[in-house]
Amino acid sequence: MLNEKLERIFELLAPGKPIRKGIDRIMEANLGALLFFCSQPEKHLKEGLIQLGFRLDADFLPEKIYELSKMDGAIVLNSDGTQILAANTQLNPDKNIPSSETGMRHKTAEKVSIQTGDLTVAVSKRRNIVSVYYNKMKYELLPENVLFARLNQEITIAQRYRQSFMNLLDYLNIEETRGNVSLSDVVEILSKGLLTIKIVQRAEKYLLELGEIAGSAKLEYEEILRTVPKYVGAVIMDYSSENLKYQRAEDATSIFKELDFNDLVDPFKIARTLGYIDVSSEDDLEETALTSRGYRILYSTKLPTSAVKKVVESFKNLQELMNATFEELTDISGIGKRRAEIILGTLNKKKREKEELEEETAQIISKEKK
Repeated sequence: MLNEKLERIFELLAPGKPIRKGIDRIMEANLGALLFFCSQPEKHLKEGLIQLGFRLDADFLPEKIYELSKMDGAIVLNSDGTQILAANTQLNPDKNIPSSETGMRHKTAEKVSIQTGDLTVAVSKRRNIVSVYYNKMKYELLPENVLFARLNQEITIAQRYRQSFMNLLDYLNIEETRGNVSLSDVVEILSKGLLTIKIVQRAEKYLLELGEIAGSAKLEYEEILRTVPKYVGAVIMDYSSENLKYQRAEDATSIFKELDFNDLVDPFKIARTLGYIDVSSEDDLEETALTSRGYRILYSTKLPTSAVKKVVESFKNLQELMNATFEELTDISGIGKRRAEIILGTLNKKKREKEELEEETAQIISKEKK
């Protein structure tokens, strides 16, 4: 719901948009203004909410609202901002509507927006701030340079967490081949992955506000959200205490949706959200051994979710799956010869990795003995 409101705001007021250009000119001239994007002008005229200064009914141009802002009254536009309906108007919202604002211009803008559900904009002459009111929400527009700085900061932090998450995912793959995964390992990797998602989501409002000029930062944002939630969700599906029934791996992240940043660095809250409710110490985390269900390796085959679920239900865990035969796989409903070959090819690759790891370990031990 919040993003829908922000999208409505930024489709009119993103940097480079005509109305934003007009507002920028008002701010550069150290002027103030009150803009009312009115959906029912005749109704509000009749009821006295709008008291006309003079009527314009003119096409919108940035230069026009700049010039009109030199007058004291509000500027009334149509709801999509393509027409300037009136200028130098007096707005008379219901006095019983509460307002958290102190300045008259901002107080009026907030009350009118609450009363009508329409969007209003107050440009502060003294503080050089643009406040937007829409459907009981207030949002302050940021200068373009500040938006880019904050967006790039969030993306940079998210990329750092993403890299840490991917490194831990590689470590988890190794520990799985050894049959040596603990709850502590799983909690750590989920913490990094979920924080990556949380951080990159903070960048969304800056992307929305920048609109078309966001550039390459938007591509980085989309790439993180395209990949990380799937990987995180697959880990959740593999290691939750109960076999979850989500159709898509990324949907499994929803079990953590109520956790905030502080919760996501708390290993015990993550463990309990996974269903391990009796964990109360670091030792519990370390000593609770876990076995993958095999979701993650099966998702990598690009097989349909329905087929993946049937294989998981048949073999229960990754260790059993690793020993699966062609005949056992083809006996599963929905797994024909081609799908069985794909699964076996992926499992054999995993086995080779295990063998290579064991060989490397043996060589290291041999050198140490010498």
